[in-house]
Amino acid sequence: MQKLLKQFQKSPVIPAAHNPEAVRRAADTSAAVIFLLGGSILTLPEMIRIAHDNGKRAFVHIDLAEGLGRDEIAVRWCVEQQHADGVISTRPSLLKAASELGAITIQRLFLMDSTSFEHGKRMLRNSPPDMAEVLPGIAPKAIRQLCEALDKPVIAGGLITEPKEIALALQAGASAVSVGDEKLWNLKL
Repeated sequence: MQKLLKQFQKSPVIPAAHNPEAVRRAADTSAAVIFLLGGSILTLPEMIRIAHDNGKRAFVHIDLAEGLGRDEIAVRWCVEQQHADGVISTRPSLLKAASELGAITIQRLFLMDSTSFEHGKRMLRNSPPDMAEVLPGIAPKAIRQLCEALDKPVIAGGLITEPKEIALALQAGASAVSVGDEKLWNLKL
């Protein structure tokens, strides 16, 4: 985990790719990790292979992968059979299963108001993943407060379309920023 955090210091933008073609383009960046936010049971093996062949870690957002159940068997398939390096989910039970298999886990939190913020903090304390991803990533105040409340790295993601939004998220304490907008994937900060 420490090695990954050092890689984030060098290259804090995480490409978020939805299909094999986008993964190929993400593989040409300096990022250490590619978030696979889509794909299916048919395309995920290729997407993970492309990432690995290019020296990148592949983190599968299990909730968004088509054709997979939202259960421990899907997690096992991704980690044991496809060798995903990490699992992203909104479901603590899936992250627990991934952690038991040795994968890095990221709890995705949607922060819409103070209630969802408090609920997210409780959830992270009760079933601790390795990292948390805060959405939307354009909320520096929420990122800062979550970083102060947790003892784990926070990733910002969602609705980020400008370089200054990445900079603000990092200044607020985010360890990295996941970005779907390809024009920001090679951003030098």
